[in-house]
Amino acid sequence: MLFTSGQKQRPRLAQKVYAFMLDKEPILKYVQVIVHHKRLKSDNVTGWEYADDDEFMIEIDRSLSRNEYIKTLIHELIHVRQDLKDQKDDYLREDEAFCLEEFYSWVFDTTKT
Repeated sequence: MLFTSGQKQRPRLAQKVYAFMLDKEPILKYVQVIVHHKRLKSDNVTGWEYADDDEFMIEIDRSLSRNEYIKTLIHELIHVRQDLKDQKDDYLREDEAFCLEEFYSWVFDTTKT
């Protein structure tokens, strides 16, 4: 289940990306994910993810372009899946997340979602 903060466009887009990702990464449907939209420029990141028991929080920069927003949300959802599968190696986690964000965002855009 996905919960989001913010108004109109971003939460709707987050729901579309999440629905798309459930098809690609079905393990995500077993946990609660909260997406919080905020300014992250001072943190020098576009998004990040952390776990709190059976709940996952994704913070994502609300000022990203549509394309960067999609890539960042996909990237962070891959990290959720990695946490669920207890994948710990930081280098492998980032490598996989960057590769899949590119591929999945391309597929997402070609489906005209």
